[in-house]
Amino acid sequence: MRLYELTSGELSSRFGKATGLTVGIISGHKLCDFRPFFGLAFADLLAGYEFWGFCDIDLVLGDLSKFLTSDFLNPMDVFSAHDQQIVGHFTIIRNCDRLNRLAFEMKGWQQACLLPSTAMVEEKNFSGALDEAPDVRWIKPNSLFEELASGCCRQGITFGFRGEIAYLAGSRPALVEERDGRMIYIDEAMKAEVLYVHFMGLKHWWHWIAYRAIDSHPRFSRVGYGGPTRVDSLTKFPWRQLWVFQMWLVKGKSWFGGVLRQILPQGAFLSVRRIILGRSRY
Repeated sequence: MRLYELTSGELSSRFGKATGLTVGIISGHKLCDFRPFFGLAFADLLAGYEFWGFCDIDLVLGDLSKFLTSDFLNPMDVFSAHDQQIVGHFTIIRNCDRLNRLAFEMKGWQQACLLPSTAMVEEKNFSGALDEAPDVRWIKPNSLFEELASGCCRQGITFGFRGEIAYLAGSRPALVEERDGRMIYIDEAMKAEVLYVHFMGLKHWWHWIAYRAIDSHPRFSRVGYGGPTRVDSLTKFPWRQLWVFQMWLVKGKSWFGGVLRQILPQGAFLSVRRIILGRSRY
């Protein structure tokens, strides 16, 4: 594994040269809008590699070698861990001129990239460009339910802001447990190895209440990090009560944030958010 450190100025320079746009400082979540241009912006670092990709930073990967075999990679140009669109959590793209320049075929990409806040370019605009590129071999997994039922799931588990599992209709309480570098999904009816676990909605202090550093096999569920060792415990005391308390906090945070967003200018709102949370999303 190689780690390259780049300043915000160097990032802006790379994306400016790749896109031809006058790019200011790119910070926070806005970087996601430039993901389709990674192949061009980082061409010098990608030389000699067959694929490049992107993923979110709020996830833990499982055993990718079990899924990303040569038999899987050879016949495909693009793979994303969703059955209908490109997702920012996990996407792999063949490192060739056709794919690296496909971003220029996205509709409205210039305006979207120049917006001050994120426009979900990689998930919306790039998915659209791929839909209109019949020569590109875009491999899609089955639905999340079907993938889980197979026991070897080519998607990840994303916990939403209310503890639900994204993309899983009628999702029920479930655990994801790390076992020897593998991520294992377990609910009352199914058990499957998955690509990763994604903490989209598990980022608040109240999700750390049950965390214990001595846990030999880290577990993740709708109540956060650690917690019950059995799926059925999530619907019983004290875990159900903890989840209800967390949902009350989530709703209160959303309401308070909405009020501030209504009464404050954007710059002031972001400043207040940064003071309260210690960060700003954009």
